[in-house]
Amino acid sequence: FFFVPYISMASVVYGIAVPSGLFVPSLLSGAAFGRLFGHLLHKLDHTSGTFADSGTYALMGAAAVLGGMARMTISLTVILLEATGDMQYVLPLMLTLMAARFTGNVFNEGLYDIHIKLKNIPFLEAEVPTIAEHHEIVAGQVMSTEVKCLRPVERAGVVYDLLRSCPHGNFPIVDTASGGTLYGTASRSILCTLLQRRAFGPTDALPNEYDGDSDSALTGPKRLSPLVQWDTIERAYPRYPTIEDVDMRMGDRNCWLDLRPYANTAPYTVNETASIQRTYRLFRTLGLRFLCVVNHNNQVVGIITRKDLLPESLSDSLMRGRSAHTTSHASFS
Repeated sequence: FFFVPYISMASVVYGIAVPSGLFVPSLLSGAAFGRLFGHLLHKLDHTSGTFADSGTYALMGAAAVLGGMARMTISLTVILLEATGDMQYVLPLMLTLMAARFTGNVFNEGLYDIHIKLKNIPFLEAEVPTIAEHHEIVAGQVMSTEVKCLRPVERAGVVYDLLRSCPHGNFPIVDTASGGTLYGTASRSILCTLLQRRAFGPTDALPNEYDGDSDSALTGPKRLSPLVQWDTIERAYPRYPTIEDVDMRMGDRNCWLDLRPYANTAPYTVNETASIQRTYRLFRTLGLRFLCVVNHNNQVVGIITRKDLLPESLSDSLMRGRSAHTTSHASFS
């Protein structure tokens, strides 16, 4: 009378906003089913002692249900052995967990893997997707060419409008004097913090005719806006201000915001002709969230995120057949 209502309730309430989990319910329901199976065998055997005791079947049932749900093998074997403290169950547990894993793989993936896909989380598997192994795909084919860039010294109104118009988490900073050469990157949290603290200089900090074609004002060490200390910025972690918290006044829109002290001047980049295998392993090994794509002149031509490296995105890029050598220009705000 315990197994049926318990596993039914666990299946119904899983996924709602209640911290019920599925690890312990799987153990309990599996143990209940295993003990029920053991009792049935003893009834059929008329308690003559042919089969093992019901506790052993309960242990194997708990391992089978949890292993079939999470597809864990070695780690779950160690956990259950530590719980029982009896080494004679090593071989039965290993056989049970391997059988549960192989049987589950025939029908579907593990439950956690299914939920990752249901929530559209861009999770990269350890191995490179099969489509990347069978086709010659380069970074220029999968990158997004609609890149929003900033200049090293930008007007506060331009930065504010850019943050309001797009939800990107990082923005490349390019030197327009050299044709869009990558200078660095700036995160959204840093930009929102600078705008909220009004860390910008006066409107006459640069000549009015400055449009990025001359870098005379950017080569010197002089800062063109007040400097916000790094510990002051990190003090707001993890609740950085958002663009909705910024009150941009009309008189401040033409003020200059110097991004050079806050830019990551050594971001990870990849050439547009690099193979997708190398790009994938770079993402997976370093845990990156984005990757700037540059040409041979170190000019930004695109950007790659985790979603661009999923098998579905790679298939779409292969169908489009985008050329990696087609010159793309990032948009400057």
